[in-house]
Amino acid sequence: MLAFIAFYAASVQANASSMEAAASAIPVQDCVMEPSEIVDVGSAIPGVVEVIHVYRSDLVKKGAVIVELESSVEKASLELARVRAGQDAAIKLRQESARFGSLTQKREQELLRKSAISLHDVDKSKTETRIAELQVKQEQDNKAISELEYRRAQMVLQQRRIRSPVEGVVMERFKSVGEFVEDEPVVRVAQLNPLHIEVIVPVDYWGSIVPGMQADVTTGLASSGVYRATVERVDRVADAASGTYGVRLSLPNPDYTIPAGLRCQLSFLPQPLNEPEEAVGATGVVVSGESDSEGSLERCFSVGPVEDQSTAELLAEKLREQTDSLLLRTDNDSVEVGYRVLASQQSNAQKTAELLARLEKAGIKDRFILAQGEHKGRLALGYFSKLAFANERQEMLALKGFDTEILPHSKDVQHYWLDVALNGDPDRSDPLKNITASLASAATFKPMACYPELAHR
Repeated sequence: MLAFIAFYAASVQANASSMEAAASAIPVQDCVMEPSEIVDVGSAIPGVVEVIHVYRSDLVKKGAVIVELESSVEKASLELARVRAGQDAAIKLRQESARFGSLTQKREQELLRKSAISLHDVDKSKTETRIAELQVKQEQDNKAISELEYRRAQMVLQQRRIRSPVEGVVMERFKSVGEFVEDEPVVRVAQLNPLHIEVIVPVDYWGSIVPGMQADVTTGLASSGVYRATVERVDRVADAASGTYGVRLSLPNPDYTIPAGLRCQLSFLPQPLNEPEEAVGATGVVVSGESDSEGSLERCFSVGPVEDQSTAELLAEKLREQTDSLLLRTDNDSVEVGYRVLASQQSNAQKTAELLARLEKAGIKDRFILAQGEHKGRLALGYFSKLAFANERQEMLALKGFDTEILPHSKDVQHYWLDVALNGDPDRSDPLKNITASLASAATFKPMACYPELAHR
């Protein structure tokens, strides 16, 4: 028995040593830190640049207006369409005509019973009444078309405002105020969270690097430390001329503290069986963990977010059939659920009363004073579920001479996440991705570092 135990221990130690040796055999590689996206933002329509709101190195939010084209004609067309869409005098005129025709028809029916009017006159009255009713419908259709034209004019004006498609940093401005824009980019924006780390690896190490594998990254700068990146993609086609293939890693950079465009050095980390494994937090900081469980190489994934609890529980039930370990966790996140359009802050009650009088004179009925919250006492001029609608409201009020600002309205929303662990063949993740896509299409399926509770260590 003692001999058997000694033989088994020696086998496990030899297996662990061989795995560690295979992983550590990959030498330090040169790499480059790059933005995850570089977008040359252009315009959907030609025009002359009127305002550029950003400069090089400015931070921009996704959807923020960065450039405005000259739009005086579009604003005038919008105002014309708005006035036309708000007119209903023609409908009222036709309604009165139809109502009078209906009354005339009733009187002539009484006269017909007394043989005081001819049948021809009665038929004529019926026809005129029916025509008047159809004219009412025609004017209602015309009003609906006018409203659609107003909506189209709003969209045309929106095209004169160029928005950033990503959240990131402005790299370069290609145009200046007064220049004509047609099919050239106006601003270049780089998305710096996460950063992509590109490394070229010799084909001798093909199969040694898999998605989810961790690596330490250093830049050589005195002020920088060691960052932890995760393998995101491994090229399936090698370059025959150089005998290399590409690997992309992802490095979280939420505070933009890590600059892009630097050369770096990268060391792939081994994943031994009997030594402590290190995990990486959301910001790329190394967090100590514990050893993998005995057996084959363990790989962990994070699935989410899932907003509905019942969907999360159903997804967990399906994934448990395919995984070695699964944990369901929750977190609270503040999300924007709407947008308030608020009038500019008034210095006193008299100014507020004067503003209300101006709004009344302009025919703006959708207004109320906030009775509680951070902006108590402010005059609200609308609440919208989408930012585009709030922008339209703000533009309409600006055309009438009212200064406003748009403030997001947030609330805490609970999200559900499923952390799963797999042992063995990396291809086992494909069925899990299919299950996730079928039950929660908005959820992502990403590699993550295995933590002790998930691995039952």
